[in-house]
Amino acid sequence: MAMVNGVSAKRGMVGLLFGLISLPAHAQVIQQSEVVSATGQQIQTALEKDPDGLRLDRVFYRDDLSLPDGKVSWKIPAGVGEWRAGRQSVPVEVTVNGKVAKVVQVTALLKQSARYLVLKRPLKRGDVVTDADLKWEESELDRQPVGWVDDPKQVVGQSASRQLQANRPLQSDWFSAPQVVARGERVQVVASRGALQIESTAIAKSAGRVGETITMENPASHKKFDARITGPGRAEVLAW
Repeated sequence: MAMVNGVSAKRGMVGLLFGLISLPAHAQVIQQSEVVSATGQQIQTALEKDPDGLRLDRVFYRDDLSLPDGKVSWKIPAGVGEWRAGRQSVPVEVTVNGKVAKVVQVTALLKQSARYLVLKRPLKRGDVVTDADLKWEESELDRQPVGWVDDPKQVVGQSASRQLQANRPLQSDWFSAPQVVARGERVQVVASRGALQIESTAIAKSAGRVGETITMENPASHKKFDARITGPGRAEVLAW
């Protein structure tokens, strides 16, 4: 019985020894909440130098961090890249006693204060935008504005290429030049050759915008020809 107890005690000591060997000496554990707080402070400091008005909303990191014993400090390495609104993966160096012990990858949610144009009223497809249709809005966004209208000159005088709702940030690809010639409209057509210039009236076989080429028809002879639209109710013959 004593032998059995001795063997059990010996095995217990061996297990304890291996357990101690497997653990890092003088290890410290940084709680997940501390990692989030420390890395967040580093990101906030970096954003203070950013000219685009970005703000840290929150940091995501889910694990505790095991480190050697010693004084811990945190640093975002140089060359992280361009800060932008939205979720962004950020590397943070963790040093212990002045030496890099680990690089943790946290996810930062950044927001940006932006000013943008919206419509005061809904527009139907083909409606032309006026100054009175527009107003400025400002809010914090969690995504990078891409293709948004930031100058009324971009859209005033343009027509809606789709049905548009009010109070939504406007995107430039929602608009196009308005049609200045309607299908079936009588158009003043100019044919030029050197100093010779002849004006006549033709019927547009399709609608069109300035700069577009459409088919015209001579109302007397019913002969069809191509002409380039130069303005409302006006076009020039391409070849004659």
